[in-house]
Amino acid sequence: MEINDLRIFQMVAYEKSISKAALNLRYAQSNITMRIKVLENELNATLFIRNNKGTTITAHGEKLLPYADKIIKLVDEATEEFIISKINSNLTIGATQTISASLLPKLFTLFYKKNPTVSLVLKTEKQEVLLDKLIKDELDGAFIYDKYTSIKVKEIFSFREEIALISSTNINDTSNITTPIIVNTDNQCPYHQLLKKWFTVNNSKPITIIEFDTLESILNGVTAGLGVSLLPKSILPKKHNFHVYDLRDGFKKLEVKFVVNENGKFNDSLKSFIDISNEYINIYDII
Repeated sequence: MEINDLRIFQMVAYEKSISKAALNLRYAQSNITMRIKVLENELNATLFIRNNKGTTITAHGEKLLPYADKIIKLVDEATEEFIISKINSNLTIGATQTISASLLPKLFTLFYKKNPTVSLVLKTEKQEVLLDKLIKDELDGAFIYDKYTSIKVKEIFSFREEIALISSTNINDTSNITTPIIVNTDNQCPYHQLLKKWFTVNNSKPITIIEFDTLESILNGVTAGLGVSLLPKSILPKKHNFHVYDLRDGFKKLEVKFVVNENGKFNDSLKSFIDISNEYINIYDII
C-alpha cells in the first residue's frame, strides 16, 4: 500500500470528486482513477462509486478513511520533524567568560567536525544569568562553577580546572605579596572569590584590589605589571611571559559542571555535544 495512493484516496473521499482531487493534486484524472483502482485491487474492495452527481464513498471506503487519515498524519509529522531538525537545528551553550575562553573553542571545533549542519551559539554571561536562562529554556546547557541551588537544574558531568597564580615579575615568597590583585568585577566569579580567600589565608598585609570586567583586561593588566591574578592554566597563552605559581590543596583546582534544564529535551545535538565533551575530558585527563 503506497502512501501516495492513500493521499489520492483521501483527497477523492473529501472532495467527493475525482476531477477536483486531480486539480488539487495536480494529477491527470486518468492517473487518479488508475491509482484508486490499484488500491481497490490491493484491498479487494470497492472504495468509490461514480455517478452523475460525482463520486460516492462506499462502506469499505468509509472503513479505510480513518486509517488513511492517521497514516498520512503520522508520515507528515515525521517528515516535518526531520526537515525542521535538518534546517533549523541549533545548539546554544552558555558559559562564564573564563570557560568560554579556555574550553569552548576546542569543544565547538570537535562538535562542528561531527555536526557540520548544526548552528552553534555561545552565550557568555555571569553564572546567575546563565542559570536563569537555562531555567527559561533559552539555553540547551551551561558550564557553571561550584554549587547551584535550583532543583530545576540537573548536572550532567563535571571536571576540575587546575588553577595557578600568575605574575609578570618573579615572586620570592607567595605568602608575602604586596602588589595589587586583579580580579573580575563580578563578585560572584569563583576566581574572584578564590583569589581573595587565598590572600586572606596566605597574606597578612592588606592588598589593593583592581577589578576588570574582561578576561583580556586581566591578562593585559598582569602583563603590564599591574598586579597578580588567579586563573586556570588552560587559558594562559602558549607563549607568555608570566611567572606561574602552583597553589596548594584547597586552592589548586576549581570544579566546573555542565548542567541542563531538569525538564529540558535531550535532542540529538545536545546528546552529541555531551558525548564529545565527555570524550575530550577523559582523553586529556582534565578531571
